[in-house]
Formats: sequence, C-alpha cells, structure tokens
Amino acid sequence: MNRSPGETVALMLAVLVTGFVPLLASVPASPRSDPATLVTHPFHDPTDGMVRAMGLTSVPAHSAATAAKRSTTVAPQNTAIALPLMSWADYVRTRGPVPYLVEASVQTSIRKCYNTTRNVWLTFDDGYTSQANLNSILRTLSYFNVRGRFFLIGSWARQHPDMVNQIKAAGHYVENHTNTHAHLGQLGDSDVSSQIKYGQASNSSPKLLRPPYGDGMFTTRVYYLAQQQGYRLCGWGTDSLDYAGVSAAVIVNKVVRGDFMTPAAGPGQTVLMHLRNTQTRYALPIMIPALLAEGLTFDKLR
Repeated sequence: MNRSPGETVALMLAVLVTGFVPLLASVPASPRSDPATLVTHPFHDPTDGMVRAMGLTSVPAHSAATAAKRSTTVAPQNTAIALPLMSWADYVRTRGPVPYLVEASVQTSIRKCYNTTRNVWLTFDDGYTSQANLNSILRTLSYFNVRGRFFLIGSWARQHPDMVNQIKAAGHYVENHTNTHAHLGQLGDSDVSSQIKYGQASNSSPKLLRPPYGDGMFTTRVYYLAQQQGYRLCGWGTDSLDYAGVSAAVIVNKVVRGDFMTPAAGPGQTVLMHLRNTQTRYALPIMIPALLAEGLTFDKLR
C-alpha cells in the first residue's frame, strides 16, 4: 500500500509510543513508599498554594521495617587518603600534567565531604538571598537544632558581611565556594588557586571547598591545588534540584524519597541546597522532621 510521507511518519510515531508506554509502566516505584502521616511544624505557611496543592505536609511515616533497614545499613567510614601529600607542581613533575581522576575511595570521601559520622549534612550554596529568606532558614535550623554548612561565594560574601556574620553567630559553618563561582576544571592552575584564595574562608575543620557545578571535583589537579591552601574538596550525595526553581514539594520528595536523578539522603551523606531559591525555606520545616522520622540524625547546634 502506498502511503504519503505524513502517514508514514504518523505510523512510526504510533509504533514508538506503543512500545514506550509499557516501559514506563514497568519503572519501579520509589524505594520510600511507606504510608504517609501528617507532620505539622511552626513555620509552615498555609497561604503557600503549591504546598497545599502538592500535599507537602504528607511525609513517609517511620516504620519498624524502615528502622531495621536503617540500623543494618552502615555507611562506609572514610579511610585515610591514599594519595600522597604533595603540591600540584610536585605531582606534575613526578606523574605528568594530565588531570587524572582521584581513586574511588577518595571520590567517596569527596561526595561525603569527609563526613566521618552518620549524621546528614544540610548544605546551602552561593548566597544571593534576601534577608527575609536567610532569616527563615536560620530560624528553622535553630528550631530543629540542626547545624548547617553554608558554601558562600567570596565576592558575594564581601558585599554582605552582615549576613555572613549572622550565619556564623547562629552557630553554623561557612565554607568556600570559590570567589566568583567559576568552572575550576576550565581554568589554569594560577586562576584556580586565585579562586580558592579569594573565596569565603572556611571556619570548619577540615576546611571545605565545593567546586561550582562540581567541575573538576574529582580530578587530581583540583584536589592538590585545594590541598595547597588547606582545603578538602566537598561534593554532595543528594541533589535537591532547588537551583532549578522547583517547588518545595519537589525538593522534599527528592531529599526524603529520592528518584531516578538522585538518591535519597542517607547516613553520613550531604544534601545540596541553595540560598537563592525561596522554596527551600518552605521545604526545610517538612524535610527535617521527615528525615528524622526515617531514623536519620544531624549535627546539632547546641
């Protein structure tokens, strides 16, 4: 039978859709599908339409099965770094200039930000936030007695010293997120060193540096250039995707339940969030008790 080009294309699309729908139906459900329970908190804004529409106050209930699974799932402890302590110049002289990846065990430590505890670390990147937004985040962290880590851009921090001091005074850590949020993997050695030098100075131990976009995070070059200035590299385990402007409900679901893009927060892991998205402040008062209900713990403020 002769078909027109348009009919042929339509037939091909129909075949593709017919084969694709069963695949969607076979995708496994989220690993966290416990019955939901209502969690209330003092900072939930009932006027937030998206929160109500998405059922944000509905979080997985803690169950005996979940608790048992958590108790038997022990996060691997960080081991001593196998890479030798040397400058990047010495590394180039002995091994060549190719920016090889650090070994797998070191990559694990970087993803965990050298967190050797089972506590979940809540981290907040960049800056570029309003005073009201920062106040809300700090108030929530204080209410739940959770210490956060704020990876601030140096150029922003110098323009907002009051906010930086407010974060420190509240008992949180400030960390280095470079000077201008540059792609470290695309810069020369001297420029990488300068980005680190003029980033927000860390007040934690060890001092942590989070490369923007994760660029160069697992390369020996950035590893050693950061080490020269006393920094350990810090990645993340769970990506909230809040930088994309998603709703508070999406942020909570990604962190608490995980999805095909990111694993749920687990013992000893880090959660990536950002200060600029106002939905993060609405997500936090739901996220923290939901993770506590899963048997997870946090660094305490007091």
